[in-house]
Amino acid sequence: MSDKPDSEYKHHDAAPGSSADRSARTAVPDTFPASDPVATTAAVGARAVDPAEMMDAEPQVNIPDGATVSARFADQVSAKLALERLVREIPLDRRGANLSSEGEAHMLEVTAPRADIERVAEMLRKTGGEGC
Repeated sequence: MSDKPDSEYKHHDAAPGSSADRSARTAVPDTFPASDPVATTAAVGARAVDPAEMMDAEPQVNIPDGATVSARFADQVSAKLALERLVREIPLDRRGANLSSEGEAHMLEVTAPRADIERVAEMLRKTGGEGC
């Protein structure tokens, strides 16, 4: 028996004697995110994490020695941008923040470690927050 395949087709899976899982090695670099490769069988599933775990309705964050600061913003967009800046620059866990809107009032409540609370309040004031 020769090592030459029966077909001249040059597909990336044309590897005689290889198992069906060989396509996983090709698929993984092309998937996003990298930790979530395409499943090779229906029994394995396509996700590394169960989607129900990723979509927790009530995310709980435990911030040891946490304190809360609140700020009122003129519009919701300003409050969201302030939160994004806090997440990037402090860094801050986004789940420790709560944005609520009541009519014209847009409140951003942030729970952060007590050591960072002054920096959080200062940054909220710089981004247009009032009352912090």
